[in-house]
Amino acid sequence: MNLRLILLALIVISSCAPYAKGPVFTIEETNEIFHPYIEFMEIKPGMTVADVGAGSGIFTIVMATQFDSCKVLIQDIDQETLQQNNVDKMISHYSGKLGYDLGARNQFEIIYGTPTKSNLPDQSVDVIYTNATIHVFDAPNEMLQNLRKTLKPTGKIFIRDAFKGDNGKGDFCSDSKCAKPLYTIDEFLEMMNENGYKLLKQSPEMDGYPVFGFGLMN
Repeated sequence: MNLRLILLALIVISSCAPYAKGPVFTIEETNEIFHPYIEFMEIKPGMTVADVGAGSGIFTIVMATQFDSCKVLIQDIDQETLQQNNVDKMISHYSGKLGYDLGARNQFEIIYGTPTKSNLPDQSVDVIYTNATIHVFDAPNEMLQNLRKTLKPTGKIFIRDAFKGDNGKGDFCSDSKCAKPLYTIDEFLEMMNENGYKLLKQSPEMDGYPVFGFGLMN
């Protein structure tokens, strides 16, 4: 299954779906799609992991089926889309599929931010993951500076996005609900450097989008 298509498609969930605002995966699909990301980000038991710009939280919860004893921070600015009762339904659904209580194995917390502040606790996060959001930030420099403060000294941030001119991408986001301009990879890397991040690793193309991993500059 192609994660790119899942992220870009307009998915209609029927009235019998176990939760709202997100696709439903089998456990086999969660392993196939998300395990490579977990390996690339080197997420280990006991870490604090934050998904910034998580939307409804569905991809955070599904990714967390691969976690053990982690604190999982589900962050977004949209309080209508990200709702505790819906997240609880997601956790319950995948707990039933897994055969154990996902909410007991990992600790989940919703955090609402603003366009310039994530509201994640300072120096508390081992891994930040953000998917298709860097081009959406209204104040990217302010947000990147804020996220920098939330990472532990050894923490890392992983950014997955589309980039202008990469693999045939145009100047703007292909999602009609967004349609914001995309960065080139060079522009993106320069912005990260200017905000105190050093490039550590880059994935091969994962479903058409590269994933960049950064640590903090001294």
